[in-house]
Amino acid sequence: MMKRTFAFLSVIWLCCNLFAQVTVDVSMDTLLIRIGEQTKIHLQVSMDAKSQYVLPEFPDTIVAGVECLEAGEPVIEPINEGQRQLVSRDYLVTSFDSGHYYLPPMEVLVDEKPYLSQNMSLKVETVDVDLEHPENFFPPKDVLDPPFAWEDWALLFWLSIALLPMLGLCIYFIMRLMDNKPIIKHIRLAPKLPPHQKAMKAIETIKAEKQWAAEDSKEYYTQLTDTLRVYIKERYHFNATEMTSAEIIAKLQEVKDVESMNELRSLFQTADLVKFAKYSTLMNENDMNLVNAIEFINATKVEVDPATLNKEPEMTVEEKRSKQERIALIVGIGILAAGSVAAIVGIGFELYRLCF
Repeated sequence: MMKRTFAFLSVIWLCCNLFAQVTVDVSMDTLLIRIGEQTKIHLQVSMDAKSQYVLPEFPDTIVAGVECLEAGEPVIEPINEGQRQLVSRDYLVTSFDSGHYYLPPMEVLVDEKPYLSQNMSLKVETVDVDLEHPENFFPPKDVLDPPFAWEDWALLFWLSIALLPMLGLCIYFIMRLMDNKPIIKHIRLAPKLPPHQKAMKAIETIKAEKQWAAEDSKEYYTQLTDTLRVYIKERYHFNATEMTSAEIIAKLQEVKDVESMNELRSLFQTADLVKFAKYSTLMNENDMNLVNAIEFINATKVEVDPATLNKEPEMTVEEKRSKQERIALIVGIGILAAGSVAAIVGIGFELYRLCF
């Protein structure tokens, strides 16, 4: 009975020791490197899941001649259904002196108790140099720029191409909105008056200004003869505005349907005397010449069919933009502004990606 009890207690003690046991193992990727090459030391510690641990730190060198370049972050892996844990850490080492180096055991503190790993060795070999043939040595090569790849710059290029017209149109629409001018000009068509109606309107204006009753009748005869010259030019299709009075009368004599030539000749002669010889006219004479001008226009006018008046329209002042067009203009500015901002953000992102 005592033997069985002793065996049972021994098994329980052995199991407790196994669960409480701490193991420290190290390994290396390679035990042989050349000067300047690198290798990694892998540290693994197996312990109870509730244990506290402190892994070794190497600020610069492990031993003289072997440098620690980088210590990785510890990686914790639960084992035995979470009752134990396996902690791993990698150390990147190198050496710049040839030789055989002894690496001392690594010390790990578990629950403030030290545990040591097995020792290791690292052999560092030098690079064979053929001193008898120095022409085989080459200086370090320059840093090469990466080759140009259109795929890297395509998006930036097309965004820049799209940004320019969008900004231009946006600025143009804003200017149109501010000065209240339409994008598309609206032209209102007005009927073109026949020559005799235009001439009669001009004569009515002269009568309203009462230039014929003034003492100095030069302005009156100038306006009256200019009106007749424009009428003759549009009615008979020759440049009467650039011809003298005698040339106009001679040209009109070629036209067979002119019946009041004597009255017209008298009017032009009086006008020339007033304008160039400072001739003074009487009021009734001025009134008579005005009547002669009206009779000449009525005698020579050509009536036009009202249905044909709009065939030769005249353009008038452009109309203001309608309310619907203004709303469409504001919406267009908003869309272009949003597109421009998106293009600018995309360009900035692409520049950051390519440069950094």
